[in-house]
Amino acid sequence: MLEQISTSKSEILDAAAHCFMTLGVESASVDDIAAQLGSTKGRIYHHFPSKGALLATVQLRAAGFTYRAVEGLIDANLPAVKSLDRMARGHIYEVLNSLAYHKVILQTYTAGTQAKKMSRVEMDLQEQIRTGHRQYEMLFRTEVARGISEGSFQDRNLTAAVAGLLLVLNSPVFWFRPERGASQEFIDTIARDISSMALASLRA
Repeated sequence: MLEQISTSKSEILDAAAHCFMTLGVESASVDDIAAQLGSTKGRIYHHFPSKGALLATVQLRAAGFTYRAVEGLIDANLPAVKSLDRMARGHIYEVLNSLAYHKVILQTYTAGTQAKKMSRVEMDLQEQIRTGHRQYEMLFRTEVARGISEGSFQDRNLTAAVAGLLLVLNSPVFWFRPERGASQEFIDTIARDISSMALASLRA
């Protein structure tokens, strides 16, 4: 799901994620991103036809980061609750590792950017984002369903259960501030405790 891209394109996306996060998706411009890169706008437009396409690619890459981190942690040989704990912790570690990207996703839910007229390229990217989100949610949906069948979780609506689970797992996006400093021990504690809370919500 995570596209292999050139170093140049990766650098542009990292700079874009940082600018969108710090300046806001509405306020950040291609000029700002070029300044962050210490480069020209031409370098950016060589890879991305518009700011909208760049923003959508940042969102798509964020989804790819978590999918790649979690997919390999699923273990059908383990009880579902243990497999989900592995997945949950993997998700949290990746969110913290690529936090700027995930903060951009959070902003797009409240900034109203999707209401603007989009080009065909941007619409295609948005469809890829929606498809990616559905595929990612299905990873968790399958394990939650398995946990219900094993009797580890309460029988409930899967759509609501997975939505609630992912909301808890994504909660560090709202409050985690890496600039304040965070030891590996603290990050491990965050992953353990949030995973525990998320899985407890399925048992309630």
